[in-house]
Amino acid sequence: MKISKRILLFAVVAMLAVFTVGCSFSFSTAKIEDAIMTNSIDDKGMPGEEVVSYTTDATVLYTSAKIRNAPDHTQIKIVWTYVTGDQMIDTVMLDSGTLSDNYISSNLELTTQLPTGDYKVEYYIDEREEPDAVVKFVVIPGQEAVKEEPATEAETAYLEDAHMTSYMDPGGTPADSITTVAPTGTWYVSAILRNTQPDTVIHFIWYDTNGNLIDQFDLDPNGETDIYISGSLELSTIAPEGQYSVELYVNDAATPGATVNFTVAAVSAEDAASVADFAYFSQTEGGFSIEYPSDWQAVDMKENYAAGFYPMDYITEGQEDINSVFVVVVKGGASGYTLDTALQSWIDETENGNLENYTYIDEGTDTVNGNGVAVFAYGWAKDGLNLYTMDYLVIKGDDLYVITFTATDQTFDTLYPFVERMVLTFQTI
Repeated sequence: MKISKRILLFAVVAMLAVFTVGCSFSFSTAKIEDAIMTNSIDDKGMPGEEVVSYTTDATVLYTSAKIRNAPDHTQIKIVWTYVTGDQMIDTVMLDSGTLSDNYISSNLELTTQLPTGDYKVEYYIDEREEPDAVVKFVVIPGQEAVKEEPATEAETAYLEDAHMTSYMDPGGTPADSITTVAPTGTWYVSAILRNTQPDTVIHFIWYDTNGNLIDQFDLDPNGETDIYISGSLELSTIAPEGQYSVELYVNDAATPGATVNFTVAAVSAEDAASVADFAYFSQTEGGFSIEYPSDWQAVDMKENYAAGFYPMDYITEGQEDINSVFVVVVKGGASGYTLDTALQSWIDETENGNLENYTYIDEGTDTVNGNGVAVFAYGWAKDGLNLYTMDYLVIKGDDLYVITFTATDQTFDTLYPFVERMVLTFQTI
């Protein structure tokens, strides 16, 4: 006897049905994760510490990433570009070999000094026209280029080299110069203060995308001159993406001594999921509970021991089984099965279902809230859409609990962090 997905299909009408369409196409399941710039690559291909800037006197630049779910011999193109100068520096082609999950890397060996400015490294899988990952970094002057100048005989203090930075080192020196910051965490602005007077005070004012004041504070340099000064803004919420600014005033000047404009990047799915409000859902008929994002729609199907959860911003009319999560209880469906044999039976039936462009991705087992959980991930196609599905199986007694998540390749990465939190809250009752 096999565990049948037909009961699941009946319970949620169209979920995971077999579809045929007039066109066919192929796509790679490979994706790039954790793309960074780094200070080294060891002999096993492991990256060292992540960096966001290099100095002009650097001799080698390194970039590293992880290739995931890659078919054998997936081709990866890495393109190095000097953004400020609108110049492509180098292109590197890599072959993933026969390992579906592995580190990949590239380095740029320098024979001359790089110009200062903005740079980027783009990762492309196979023949994709849009990069699968982009890493940005800056090149800043080397230590020999940062020289303190004697204070002038002018009667007022002034500011130089004001810019955003990733962080300040213990000595107060900015780590780099950046123009884009994360929507969470802490923002840092740095400048050099010259010709400090005994009563000099620096006033910081932070503004949002609409020019509204976010925060302000004063810094007393205690008379020290020709020094780096900095201000920071610690965020308690996720900042909306867009253009922001911080103004630095010397004493009571009517105009700022320096203004720094910067961009707040779009919030990542992981950050959004980590702060999202979740609502509690419980069904005594099915004997389960789960938490779901409060701005999703929950549909209770008690008569079928099932429930559907829909992120309304991503629902497509007529495609209710896509970009959604279903929980279904198959009463007696796990009789005689262990978690491992139930998973294998589930995989067998999926692979015999004639799904268009079916691609096996991964499987495994874990433990959540004291329950053993089996996970099966695969790709397929429907109505011209590239889809990914993740099925989570839980056994309690003779009953089989299934949490299934299906999304398009364009929305999967956005929705997955929310689904992961849902699965981590699932409990049988």
